[in-house]
Amino acid sequence: MKNIKMTIKHFALTSLVLLVLTSCDKEYASLDTDIINNENADNFSTDNLDYPVITYTKKYSPFTANQLSSNILGYYKHSIFGNSTANVVAQVNTNRLNPVFGENVELDSVVLTIPYFSRVAEIVDNASIYKLDSVYGNTPIKLSIYKNNYYLRDFDPEQEFTDSRRYFSDRTTSDVNSISQFELEGELLYYNEAFLPSNGQISLTEINYELEEPAPEVTSTLSPSFRVKLDKPNDNEGDLSEFWNTLLFNMEGSNELSNSNNFTDYFRGLYFKVEPTDVDGTMMLLDFSNPASNLTVYYKNAFDEEDTDNDGIPNYADVDVDGNNENDNGNDSDADGINNDFDVDSTEGIDINEDGIDDNVQPETGTFQMTFSGNVVNIIENENFNVIDGDATNGDELLYLKGGEGSIAIVNLFNGDENGNSTPLEDFRSKNWLINEANLIFYVDQSQLLEDEPNRLFLYDLENNTPIIDYYLDQSSDASTGEVIINHLGQLEREGEENNGQGKQYKIRITEHLNNIFKKDSTNVKLGLFVSSGVGLNSTENLQLKDYNENDTSFQIKNIISGAALSPKGTILHGSNATDPSKRVKLQVYYTEPNEQ
Repeated sequence: MKNIKMTIKHFALTSLVLLVLTSCDKEYASLDTDIINNENADNFSTDNLDYPVITYTKKYSPFTANQLSSNILGYYKHSIFGNSTANVVAQVNTNRLNPVFGENVELDSVVLTIPYFSRVAEIVDNASIYKLDSVYGNTPIKLSIYKNNYYLRDFDPEQEFTDSRRYFSDRTTSDVNSISQFELEGELLYYNEAFLPSNGQISLTEINYELEEPAPEVTSTLSPSFRVKLDKPNDNEGDLSEFWNTLLFNMEGSNELSNSNNFTDYFRGLYFKVEPTDVDGTMMLLDFSNPASNLTVYYKNAFDEEDTDNDGIPNYADVDVDGNNENDNGNDSDADGINNDFDVDSTEGIDINEDGIDDNVQPETGTFQMTFSGNVVNIIENENFNVIDGDATNGDELLYLKGGEGSIAIVNLFNGDENGNSTPLEDFRSKNWLINEANLIFYVDQSQLLEDEPNRLFLYDLENNTPIIDYYLDQSSDASTGEVIINHLGQLEREGEENNGQGKQYKIRITEHLNNIFKKDSTNVKLGLFVSSGVGLNSTENLQLKDYNENDTSFQIKNIISGAALSPKGTILHGSNATDPSKRVKLQVYYTEPNEQ
């Protein structure tokens, strides 16, 4: 037997996979034809059979947390699995190197924008009404944002800077050092005692100075986003102008702003710290990799409002600033002492206060934008998470699945040994069958007080570190919910088929995976059952575990999927050793076989 390592990452390869499967078929061409034509139907029979499977809980160690396509932030309380807090430290960089800010620079505002995952639920009066995806909970959290003082290196100095440095979810690095909390919490830039994400569309405005009474007008809109100002410590008190002056404007022409490496070492990004304020809290998924995610400093080159010669004309508009009867600040065509560029008689603008100066002429404005193009690290803290490893030999009565820094279920089909072999597997392979369908059925333990159960679970090949082949072949979707891959990874069946009904079971179709085993083309590998924030390709990135030891030849979990890292949810399932035999994990195989003549 050979162990097929699946490296397919896109559905574009589906046709190739189908070709391979067809070429491996067990001489069923004529049998298929008879069935399709419904001739000689008496020569065949269909039936189903359950095969044994061992399942047990496996807790996993902290994971590589700087290779995520998105990040989770917040606090989440679970009645069984305890409390989880997710913080983020994010590196920033800029394309505007060696910036020239100009004269009389004044800070206007500093705005942080990170889009939520959202979709348009409906259109009302030509306005989009959004629904937020991947927001867990609905009660406030305490949120602080600090200037980060810890340098997030790209490469590991212990490996002579040849290997990328890993940052793990427990606030440690690949060289086994801990990241100091003190270094993460530099200058406080934002503070909110009761933060909640909003699904509201964001309107961006600009002052229209052409109106008789200048007023703000909506110029564009943004989809729902985490959008706050970092120019005041708690968004309504204090002033951080001097902080940003020192950090940026006063550094014009410095080496620190001259190239990307110097800049990331100089300004080391932001640290998002969450603390609970309510019993339950809220966690949210943030899209730091979105091009719209940025930290933008807005500034203006303010006018010199002083009046050096006391002639009633501010210096910026006065052609004779020092009062020596010489024009030293532009031209004055009508000899009224006002520079033509500001003189309402020349500009034909608006002069509400009748001082002769055009009110429409405003200071030049500028922006300095930073993006999250470097390391973004999730830091996960669990409290009262007491799950332990289960019985790999006999299987568990209950399976405890939790996302984040959590636990999975190991699925050992046919009770295979360390190589996947067993007597039940030999019996399975000896059959003269055409496999029509194969399913794994997991029953929810309804005696538990489960809340906010995951709608989907994810099945993963733990030896080849990839989803199984059924994942790549399934192109099914549900237009009403936006869910995909619903044939392979069935959605949670609930009591009364209500969206909020108590969960009953998950059915996962593994027909092609079983076909590969049946045809002796694939090793019977151990599978992992994960809670996941989603099932798309962006949920399948491999995140290496901290405790993985490449020199240990025994069975280990090397990776988890990113979707598991980004979900705080959990569930409890009946295992293969459940006290109620009817609730035990089932491997159902539906088949067709020729009748004996």
